[in-house]
Amino acid sequence: MRIAVVTPYADEPAEWLAQGHASVRAQGVEAVHVLVADGQPDPAVAGWADQHIVLKHRHGDGGNAARMAGGLSAASQRFDAVTFLDPADWFLPGHLAGLAAAAAGVDAATARRVLHRIDGTAAGPCPLVDGVRVVDSSGILLRPEAFPAIAVWCLAPAPVADNAVQSVLGFLQRRRRTVAVADGATVAKRIRSRAFNAPFGPTRWDDRLTEADPPDPAAVAAWWRAIDADRRTRELRRLGVT
Repeated sequence: MRIAVVTPYADEPAEWLAQGHASVRAQGVEAVHVLVADGQPDPAVAGWADQHIVLKHRHGDGGNAARMAGGLSAASQRFDAVTFLDPADWFLPGHLAGLAAAAAGVDAATARRVLHRIDGTAAGPCPLVDGVRVVDSSGILLRPEAFPAIAVWCLAPAPVADNAVQSVLGFLQRRRRTVAVADGATVAKRIRSRAFNAPFGPTRWDDRLTEADPPDPAAVAAWWRAIDADRRTRELRRLGVT
């Protein structure tokens, strides 16, 4: 299986991007790492990326436009599968092989995650992401039958666009695409929330901490329940699922 790994980036530290790239290289499967600059291309990254795409205009949408651009480019290149890696994250050993095995005979596969502090040290398995109802943006792989979902990165409703991967999952489910969950937790998720990191003491990356908490999957469901039926219909039509 020939896999494209798409990473959006803007102003993240080059060290984080290099760590993610090294983790792709260490997977032991055929993978092409596509990095997409959201308005702030880094010449050093362009030098080592397998493919480098530049969006001249900064979208500032948490990487959604860049994920879509890189994903659709990979789909056009006829990759067998497209997956995504956030700029602060990395893959643990066996991640891509596990996703590929889970995706055999189905349309998409998901992986669970291990939470890490901003300095990269492990904090423990994530209790929220189960790969079935809740997924991570670095833990979803799409086969060609699921490639139409790539556009949903940019079509997710604005109030919940910071957790657009949940809209991607919802699109697959409403289109009756089959989704399998890989064994183990193989996404290393770097959490930048100040509240999450505060108990562990200072690190050299504290200037990269944010006040915002990680996206709450429950907030997506709560928003959906709160809107009226007409708004739901409009949103579903925008996503192309009704």
